[in-house]
Amino acid sequence: MKQVLCVLLLLPLFTQAQPEQWDTYMTQLGGKPGSILVDLAQVINAPDKLLPYLVVTGPRSARCNSKTGLPGPEEINKMEQALELTSAFLTGVTARKLTGTLTYNCERLNYYYVKDTFAVRTALVRMYAKNYPDYEYSVKIKYEPQWITYRTFLYPDSVAVAWINTNKQMTAMLDAGDDLSQPRDIIHTVYFTSDSGRTAFLKQTKEMGYTFDKSFDAGTVALPYELTIKRTSKVIMDSLMKMEHELADLAKAYNGYYKKWEAPLNR
Repeated sequence: MKQVLCVLLLLPLFTQAQPEQWDTYMTQLGGKPGSILVDLAQVINAPDKLLPYLVVTGPRSARCNSKTGLPGPEEINKMEQALELTSAFLTGVTARKLTGTLTYNCERLNYYYVKDTFAVRTALVRMYAKNYPDYEYSVKIKYEPQWITYRTFLYPDSVAVAWINTNKQMTAMLDAGDDLSQPRDIIHTVYFTSDSGRTAFLKQTKEMGYTFDKSFDAGTVALPYELTIKRTSKVIMDSLMKMEHELADLAKAYNGYYKKWEAPLNR
C-alpha cells in the first residue's frame, strides 16, 4: 500500500494555457521510501482515449543507498538525462504523455501513456544500449486505456493534494511578508463539466457556510464551468487542508475538479 509521508514542491501551478502541475512527494512502498513526481493536472482529462498504452521504463542504479534504495545526486542527474532521452526517443515514434516518475529501490521509472507501441520497445532498447550500456533497465508495456496506474498509483490522494496546495500557497504568502494570523476571505476555485453540477455544488457549499464569489463559462475547455466561493478564516494549515479536502471530494461527486484556494495578502 502506498503511504504518503511528506510532500515537496517542484514546478509551477496549473494554468489553462499550460496544463501541467508537477509536484513530487515521498511515499512508502514495501517498507522502503520512494519519491513520486506526478503531473497533477492530467487528472482533468484522464483517461486520454488517444493514448491507451502505458509504457514504464527507466534505468537501475548500481550506486545507491542500500538502506533507502535512493540514488545519490550524481546518479539522479544521470537518471534525469535518461528521462530526457527517453522522452525524445518516444516522441520520434509515437504520440506520448509523460505522467509521472517513481524513484524507488535504486530505480527511476518513468510512466508514459502512448498512442501505439509498434516501435517503442526497439527505440528504447537502442537508447539504453547507446547511452547507458553499463546499466540494467526496465521496459514494460501494457494496454491500459483507463489510465489506472496514473489515477490510482501516481496521483496522490485528496489529503496529500490538499497538503501540496496549502503548503505552496502559504509559503508564497509568507515570502510576500503576509501576517497569516489575520482572518480574511479564503477564495476557492472549482471547475465542472456541467452547469447543473456547478449549481448543485454551490447549493451544498452554501449550507456549509460558503458564499458565492463569481462564475465563468469558458465554453471550449475540458471543464468549462468555473466557480469561486469564499469563507472567512484564518490562514492555518490544518483548517485550510480540511477545507480543500472536503471541497475536492465534494466537487468529484458533481464531476468537478478543485483547482486551488487563494487569499488577499495582509501585511
